[in-house]
Amino acid sequence: MPRAERRARKTGPRKASRSRPRRRRLRRLAAPIARAWRVRPVRYVALLGAAGLLVWLLLPLWSVTGQLSAAPRQQPSRLFAAPVRIDADDPLRGRDLVALLEERGYRPAAGAEGPLARGTYRSTGSREAGGLEVMLRSFPTAAGWTVPSRLEVASRRGVVERLALDSEEVPSVLLDPLLLTSYYGSRLLDRWPERFEELPEHVWRAVLAAEDATFFRHPGLSLTGILRALLIDLEGRELSHGGSTITQQLVKNIYLTHERTVARKVREAFLSVVVELRYSKQTLLQAYLNEIFLGRSGSVNVMGIGSAARVYFGVPATELSLSEAATLAGIIRSPANLSPRLHPERAIERRDTVLRRMRELEWIDQAQLESALAEALVTGGRPISRQVARFAADAAAAEVRERFGIRGLEDAGYTIVSTLERPDQDAAEDAVAWGLGALEAGWQKGVEEARLEGALVSIDPRDGRVLAWVGGRDYGESQFDRVRMARRQVGSAFKPVVLAAAFSTRAATPADVLVDEPITVVQAGREWSPNNDDRRFRGRVSVRESIEQSLNVPTVRLAIDVGLPRIVETARALGVSSPLESVPSMALGSFEMTPEELLRAYATFASGGVRPAIYMVDGVLDRRGESLEGRPLPPAEQVIEPGVAYLVTSVLEGVVDHGTGRRLRQDGLRDVLAGKSGTTNGGRDSWFIGYSPERATLAWVGYDSNRATRLSGSRAALPIWGRFVLSRRPRGGYRVALPPPEVTTRSIDPATGQLATGRCPEVVTEVFLRDDVPSEECEMHDRSGRRWWRFWGRERRRSSGGE
Repeated sequence: MPRAERRARKTGPRKASRSRPRRRRLRRLAAPIARAWRVRPVRYVALLGAAGLLVWLLLPLWSVTGQLSAAPRQQPSRLFAAPVRIDADDPLRGRDLVALLEERGYRPAAGAEGPLARGTYRSTGSREAGGLEVMLRSFPTAAGWTVPSRLEVASRRGVVERLALDSEEVPSVLLDPLLLTSYYGSRLLDRWPERFEELPEHVWRAVLAAEDATFFRHPGLSLTGILRALLIDLEGRELSHGGSTITQQLVKNIYLTHERTVARKVREAFLSVVVELRYSKQTLLQAYLNEIFLGRSGSVNVMGIGSAARVYFGVPATELSLSEAATLAGIIRSPANLSPRLHPERAIERRDTVLRRMRELEWIDQAQLESALAEALVTGGRPISRQVARFAADAAAAEVRERFGIRGLEDAGYTIVSTLERPDQDAAEDAVAWGLGALEAGWQKGVEEARLEGALVSIDPRDGRVLAWVGGRDYGESQFDRVRMARRQVGSAFKPVVLAAAFSTRAATPADVLVDEPITVVQAGREWSPNNDDRRFRGRVSVRESIEQSLNVPTVRLAIDVGLPRIVETARALGVSSPLESVPSMALGSFEMTPEELLRAYATFASGGVRPAIYMVDGVLDRRGESLEGRPLPPAEQVIEPGVAYLVTSVLEGVVDHGTGRRLRQDGLRDVLAGKSGTTNGGRDSWFIGYSPERATLAWVGYDSNRATRLSGSRAALPIWGRFVLSRRPRGGYRVALPPPEVTTRSIDPATGQLATGRCPEVVTEVFLRDDVPSEECEMHDRSGRRWWRFWGRERRRSSGGE
């Protein structure tokens, strides 16, 4: 008999005898369970419990279904400035273009030859006939996001001669718009989502080296990591280490809370396996890279690799170098303690650890390692907390709500392309802060009950685009936007509207003579006697002189001649919607309006009588980058004759040359600009509004409480206006307003407004509408140049409109 059979016979019975009691004990223990299971309610309760457990485990996944495959749940809407336009004949030097590129985060290319990486540039040509090659990145425009393209710029002696995109010559190109403000929700989360397929391999490899090198091999859980963390937790007698994979971290960040409990850990492990079955590894890694917390900038939380790349290095994540990618990957473990801004030494040490780990994994070679280790840690970009154009951002949100029907921008992921010019906005904010500070240290020194406030807004009168918008000195102190919300008395700044009405009705010309003598009129049943600011009367003055010197009495006389209802009608045509009353004091701006309304009226003069629709939003893109269609802007409308607008402009140019705005000449302004100051009773409101054909700008100064100041428009608002206008002066100077065909010039005697003769001791050139040129020669002077007595006391012979 075989040995195996003999052994089986020998040991078999003994083994059976040992196992039977064990099986009997198991049956005795299982019997109550079996009997309970045969009871139907118990069976139902068990099944319901299992189902409830399954629902509990999966509920977070169902509640945000589809989250990983789409954009992050919350990303702020963003307001961008207008893209910078470069034309083929621009006077732009190479270093100026390089400055524009570097301001946008572009970097010099590594070599003189070979293809350019996105976001880099290099110089070409000689010093005299130089040029640049630039690999433009994708950026938002009103029509949508652009595609990356190669830009070639050829220039000679400081003038751009040729522009080409992808080797095709073009008349102009656009450069990336700069970010102005982000609209955050209550959690203050900053995200710039990135697509996995667009990221360089070294970016996500660095993250894997730092956090989960076996990510592409495990099923969502790392058993060795869990066991290692469990041992540490048992030794420390608390549940603190998770041994988490990237999948587990992602599940915790998106679906669960950060509480440290066994229940949360069980849920995390189960969901990690489920999402691994449901989504691809690339989708999971993309979601992780967009969701990971990477520190704070001020009070804002930096979420994801895209936001961190911009905050710490000033570039998109697609343009991170190997060293920069390793730096960001290294701070995931402890963003506060390893921040490259706050703790550069620790950040470098951790970066080097990540780089060496990448070399161990053979994801980089030795040369790449040595080059990255030798690279200096240079942080760039702007802290998120340093947002600009906060008042403009509120105005843009209001326009988006009105034109596009979008109620909330916070965490909604919209991209708003504005008309704001970033250099203009910076200059405007600087001018307001400088001007108010200087006034409080000078004329308003010692007034401590309240702080002076100011506003400045600048537009392109040709189409109504807002170039700069400052609604106050400090958005943190007060969010009240004084440009569009404050209704203030406008004072003498309204006088150009009286001029426009007078010229439109042919009731006066700039040369006509007015009487500057005491006058008493009935207003609202009461007598009213206006006075000039200096309490002096000058007798006979021309219309031009009365506006240049901002004389009140002649302006009131002119308004009465024109007819007060006609002035109200003209104001409405110019875009004034605030309540107006047909009373004589209206001519001196005794009513209230917003700065936006007043600027619209002046912009109409600047554009030759065409009233523009003031707007700030050029386009809105949704989170997919598609352009949204909004309600169209009101069309521009010709509301006064071009010749009338030019006559008003000519008179207001005299204000700047030798009137209340002549201080600008002392400050170095040589361009021909038109403008008018305004001051209300007690200096409660100080204004200056001025323009050229391509820019109209308003400045206002006052107290929110409407208390009196010691300030006039030329003393308070004019310096702010002048500082801004001088800082934004074009390279070739501001354009000069050209007269339309219906305007002509004549030589006149300024004392009479009649055609000058050889006997007149003083002769000036004045502008007129062709059908309104004086026909009589000067009757005031004899052959010796002396004045005839009979001229004095003669009233102005031009017909008046009357009321």
